[in-house]
Amino acid sequence: MTRLRAACIIAVVAAVSPSGTSPAHAQGFPSKTIRIMVPFTPGGANDVIAREIAAGLQGSLNQTAVVENKPGGGGNIAYSYVARSPPDGHLMLIAPASFTMGPHLSLNPVYDPVTDFAPINLVADVPFVMVVPASLRGASLRGASLPVRTVTDFVELAKSSPGKLSFGSVGVGTPQHLGGELFKMHAGVDLIHVPFRGATAVMPDLLAGRIDMFIGAINSLLPLIRDGSLRPIAATGLVRIPALPDIPTMSEAAFPGFEVGSVVGLVGPAGTPPEIVELLNREIAGIIATPGFHQRMAAIGVEVVGTTPAAYAKLIRDDYAKWGKVVAAARIKRE
Repeated sequence: MTRLRAACIIAVVAAVSPSGTSPAHAQGFPSKTIRIMVPFTPGGANDVIAREIAAGLQGSLNQTAVVENKPGGGGNIAYSYVARSPPDGHLMLIAPASFTMGPHLSLNPVYDPVTDFAPINLVADVPFVMVVPASLRGASLRGASLPVRTVTDFVELAKSSPGKLSFGSVGVGTPQHLGGELFKMHAGVDLIHVPFRGATAVMPDLLAGRIDMFIGAINSLLPLIRDGSLRPIAATGLVRIPALPDIPTMSEAAFPGFEVGSVVGLVGPAGTPPEIVELLNREIAGIIATPGFHQRMAAIGVEVVGTTPAAYAKLIRDDYAKWGKVVAAARIKRE
């Protein structure tokens, strides 16, 4: 995510700067337990990141910090709860990629990611990759079909067979779904969307060639890529994936500016005092800058980012606008 690299450096420098003393801390913050709310059940990358941050804050601020899991409603239960909570810095939300997508899919949105929250720090990103079954064959050359190995191969195949190729997702409105719709927009192709109930359910149909393409998290797809069952054709972030250094980004391969992944950030309720936002940003930046945090994130396929509050706020605004356009172009029905 090159658009955030400079912000990452700024955030880390601020965390170790001598001027980084804590005015809010001197004013009595935190005065009670710090809570980090996760909109999913325990065990996933978002939950692991939240628990790492909580442990770090407990040590650096000398105050109890806990993680609360509040799944349900596609994240809406947790999002609306935090949006309505007192803006005193003692409650933060883990905001995943779907945070900026959900309101575009609802007839009656219960939150606005731009106006209802105070961005604190975008801490991590789970890189996505576009894969096809190893068995997928493309255009013919002297009567023999060739394997689909590049984005261009896939686009040519899709354009030669409009409405016949499909892509899978883990459900309507998920990053995997909207990532596929974003690809359709850029490529100008007609693909059939096939939603499944989770990534595990996608794999049998993808491996068998019953669906033709999937955009998903590298940490779940890498074993199948390494054993040759799936063929990666593009990283969908703005930088290449370290585990797949020879696979170009979508920007390099065909569509400059194409980006989809699974970011993980921390936000508080709108109106949280700026000095508390700044303190939390510095503390979190210090936590995620440690070698141990980097090592533990790498073990689960997560890239560490780190931003200033202003940089994270811009990302939220930009992503919210982008996904609104994708949802409208795909004519996804609001429910």
